[in-house]
Formats: sequence, C-alpha cells, structure tokens
Amino acid sequence: MRRKIFLLLLLILLGLPQAASAQLGRWETEEEGAFKDDVRSGRFRPFIEANWGIAQPRFEGLGSSFSTLGTAELKLGFSALDNVKRGVSSLDERYAFGTYFSEDIHPGTPDAGNIRSKLGRFGMGNRLGYGYGGKLLTLEIYNQNSMNWTSIEALDYGRLDAESRAVFDRYGTTMRYGQLYEAGVKVHVFRSLGLTAGVEGAVIYPRTVFWPALGSAVIYSAVQGGLQFFSEQIVESSPVLGPLIHFALKSGVSLAYYMMQRDDMNWPFDSETPLTVESAKLGATITF
Repeated sequence: MRRKIFLLLLLILLGLPQAASAQLGRWETEEEGAFKDDVRSGRFRPFIEANWGIAQPRFEGLGSSFSTLGTAELKLGFSALDNVKRGVSSLDERYAFGTYFSEDIHPGTPDAGNIRSKLGRFGMGNRLGYGYGGKLLTLEIYNQNSMNWTSIEALDYGRLDAESRAVFDRYGTTMRYGQLYEAGVKVHVFRSLGLTAGVEGAVIYPRTVFWPALGSAVIYSAVQGGLQFFSEQIVESSPVLGPLIHFALKSGVSLAYYMMQRDDMNWPFDSETPLTVESAKLGATITF
C-alpha cells in the first residue's frame, strides 16, 4: 500500500504541471493573468454554443439495455482562433456547459422493454485542435476533454429487475463526478458563426476513490500533454499533415482510455464498472 501511494505521489509531482498546461491550453506555460489579458485584448472572444443529438447510456455486463435518449446542451465560454501558418489555424476553447438527456427530446420512439432514464449534468472543459482555411472559412478537427457532475434518474424504477435497480441504487440521487472525451469537426464561417459535429464518450463515477481516480487522471493527462507537445512540433514542420496527426494521436488516446474505463473506471488501477454515455451531436456556435 505504501509503495502504491509513493508511486501515485511521484506521478502527480512529475505529471501534473505538464498535464494542466496541456489540457487547459497549448503546451507553452501561461503566466498568471495571461488568460485575462488575452480576453481583454480580444484574442479570446466569448462564445455561445448549442448542441443537439442522441445518446446511448450503457453499463458493461448488465443484462438489460438502456433506451436511446435525446440530448440538448448549452456551452458558454471563450474561444481563440489563431493563424499558426499560412492556411493553418489553431483552436483553443475554454467553457462551462450544461446538458439534458431525455426521451422527451429524442426524435424516435422509445425502445420497448429497455431501461428508461433521464440525466442532467454540468461541468467545464477545454477544446483543442488545428485546422485549415483563411479569414472567411476555416475547418478545425479537435479533441475535447471535460470534467462534469451528473444526476441519474430511472423513470420506471419499480418495473426494473434487481440487477438494473442495483445500478441506480449505487448512484443514488446526488450529482456524481465524471469525465468525458469528444472528437469532432468545427467549421467557422466569417469567424462569428461555427458549426460542429462530434462524437462523445462520458464516464460517470458511482463513487470517487481519491487516489486511484487522481492517479488515473494524471496518467491520462500526462500522456495527452506529451502528445500535445509532439504534435505541435509536427504542425510547425508539416502544416499539411500536422492537424491530422494532432487529431489522430490525441483522439486515439482518448478513445483507448475511454474503452478501458468502460470496464474499470480508474484504469489502470482496480476499481468498479461505471455507467457510461455515448453521444453523437451537431451544434451551432455564435462568437462575439
């Protein structure tokens, strides 16, 4: 036990500065107050984004399936769209968001016999990407990471079997911490209007066991930080391939990490199976 705690502390000390830098902006360390200065100077501009889509909750190993839900989401934040090289742009967005999941906003018919549920969440996140274009039109391919808190409600709790009820009993009625990962495309028209399309995987923790959860998050963030630095150098050397490699590397790690978490929420440390939600979304953004 002492050895595990020592290793976790070592990981935190080595990985946390780079992880925070990479997950909340570009690799270069921001000085204190730099973000406020960038907002005041107009580099970071406020934006509002609305997303609509479909979502599929799931619990690995559960005999029953969840009904597909509709999703509505609102993001408020700040966006920086910079020209890195001629014809190459970089996207850095930092935001708070709220999301509602329900059958009421799903365009299809609820699946008969499946577990009916309703979810609500709020959180904060960061979207990083590179892309192509000029002043009138740009296209960015991005990787997005967020932390959030989610409430879960069973709509037909009394009709569920014991195994399904146990999942909802484990989560209870309080907001639960979680992480989500998204990969997608964003098109800017005249800088002020954006259209997005993305796919997302969200992990909702039934309980937060501090050390394993922190250790898992630090490992993931440290890997993402290293890839951020590596891919930025590729963008500098190869503007054509750089954005694609940045997207492939960072989104590939997010996907692999999410797949591991579906069975073991604090992977690579032993823990329990979480509820996950997989979504496909379309959105529109206004940048002021």
